[in-house]
Amino acid sequence: MKKIIQVGTGGFGSTWLEILKDDPQTDVVAIVDVVEENLEKAKKMMGTKEVHYYLNHVEAFEQEEADIAVVITPPQTHKQIAMDALENNLHVFMEKPLAHTKEEADALYELAKNYEQYVVVSQNYRYRPEIQAIKQAVEQQAAGPIEYAEWNFQRASKFGGWRDNYQEIIIEDMSIHHFDLLRYILGKNADTVYAKSMRPSWSWFKGNPTASVLINMEGILVNYFASWVTSGPETSWNGECKLYGKQGVIALINDLPVIIKPNGEEQSIPVPDMKRQDRAFSINEMISAIEGGREPDNVISDNIHSFHIVSASLESIKLKREINLKEEISC
Repeated sequence: MKKIIQVGTGGFGSTWLEILKDDPQTDVVAIVDVVEENLEKAKKMMGTKEVHYYLNHVEAFEQEEADIAVVITPPQTHKQIAMDALENNLHVFMEKPLAHTKEEADALYELAKNYEQYVVVSQNYRYRPEIQAIKQAVEQQAAGPIEYAEWNFQRASKFGGWRDNYQEIIIEDMSIHHFDLLRYILGKNADTVYAKSMRPSWSWFKGNPTASVLINMEGILVNYFASWVTSGPETSWNGECKLYGKQGVIALINDLPVIIKPNGEEQSIPVPDMKRQDRAFSINEMISAIEGGREPDNVISDNIHSFHIVSASLESIKLKREINLKEEISC
């Protein structure tokens, strides 16, 4: 069991608190939020459990005896909170994305090298049964080696708050999940990225909620499209993917993994039975790694490659040209 300080309990943070308070591997000893109302709600959630509450994360880090700082705050705050946690001998587990900008992400990556504690980003989509099934099918070359891929994500999502003001909201806040899944499933990193974005006339976001990204992943060509203001049918949060090999297509459609043969015949892919999955698996993977003396999955040295696809996409949109990650983005 690891002692947890959770930073951020508003909105999404409250759902994380529900996971952590009931997990036998985690002991929430302190909760931090800059909004007193959020702390009051957290107190009600924790009931009679003895927990200390703080408005300042540094004060909590300095005064509490804990193992992991779980950071569920806006991306603009991630770098500083993570740095403060490391300086107080805490491991860091944070919600995606790693940081708000490439400069902040790279700075945190370099800083983390100086500490024994880990910085881990929750890429929880990896730990869903249907994703595990797709990954296994790719590794077993069920359709032969994958040579090109399509990924399509369509939702009509109204959040309000800070997300409404981002210039490239779909790329900056959501696409990291799918970029990371592509890396995870294919076992490849991106070489080049060419992206375009737009704002449909009916959009409720101030920035661009729709984007198309062409990615070369070590010889595999990926066509990625995403929109948060679709006027048509929605996909699941995973999105839908088709991974093409000589012997057919490995596909995820409506969260159902299948192999589509060249003659059109469909064959279901077995889905593993996972006791823990999604976010609960994500935090437990980190705890298991720490206790087992190994490097956790999604540690910053891995996750920064997913974040750099985001950074390259934003740079491509801005410069209106293809970005070579090997030449223009390094870590």
